Amino acid sequence: MIALLLAQLGGTQEEIYRLHRFGTWTFGDVRRIRVVGPFLFLAKEDGVKILNLITLQDSVKGVKLPEYITNERPTDMAYYQRTMYVAFNTRDNPEIDVVDFSTGELKMSLPTGGSIVSIEVGSHYLFVLTSLGIEIYNLSNPTEPKEAGNVPFSGFTGTTMKVFFPYIYVSAGKDGLFIFKVEGSRIKQVYHYQPPDGSPVIDAETYGNYVFLACAKEGIKVINTANGDNPLVAEVKTEKPIFKLRRYKKYLLGMFGSDGLKIYSIGNPSSPNVSAYYTNGQYLYDAGASGKYVILAYGPSGIITLKAPFFK
Repeated sequence: MIALLLAQLGGTQEEIYRLHRFGTWTFGDVRRIRVVGPFLFLAKEDGVKILNLITLQDSVKGVKLPEYITNERPTDMAYYQRTMYVAFNTRDNPEIDVVDFSTGELKMSLPTGGSIVSIEVGSHYLFVLTSLGIEIYNLSNPTEPKEAGNVPFSGFTGTTMKVFFPYIYVSAGKDGLFIFKVEGSRIKQVYHYQPPDGSPVIDAETYGNYVFLACAKEGIKVINTANGDNPLVAEVKTEKPIFKLRRYKKYLLGMFGSDGLKIYSIGNPSSPNVSAYYTNGQYLYDAGASGKYVILAYGPSGIITLKAPFFK
């Protein structure tokens, strides 16, 4: 078992676990993707394109899906009740466009107080991570978001944000991981963790009480937030730096830039195991999953889909 695990993590038998390409599509320079139900949202150099996730075509039963073309690259995007939220840092001031999904019509734009890092929807709120903190908008009327509060950061800047309502997970580089909780109309910090070895936390994903931290050159650290003063339960060393994490069911998609993708089984969260990998030498910007497939965004090289038959 130990020998097999070592082989999975970088030894000569790793080819056994190689995923196979299902298809390749070119839709422009795509560096951010979102899987939303039966749709795939692509953030490209000139706006947002929406595809049928099954066929990767821009129509469903002959009806063309909307596009939101702005001739500038979105920073991030989110979706809630047939409304798209598209964030931009390319304008005079950072802002988020609120767009009707059915028609692609711009309803309004939300200015933000700092540069936008990422946006997420949780419950009926839109959370915006900026260079200054977190801004929150109430989406009771999705096309007319209302300000619902903010959390200014002091002494640190967030690099990524994940929302699993009512919790918000903010990775903050050398300052570690911060967890906030929404309680009624208040948001308060409830947890802070810094790796003992000083590894910067680049990204994070969660599974119950477990949080998986992407620590660049130090690999993945697994903490259990219920373990009090000793939360670190596992470390997965990686030969190459890891930059981004996405969770899909009981699997963790780890992105390594030019060194591709590794998929970790986290059915036992305290003992992640490599299940599969894929690399083609190009730079991997983002990844998502649905059904038995993995979708990879390779920037100007397009979208690649892989078969992952072990997904359950």
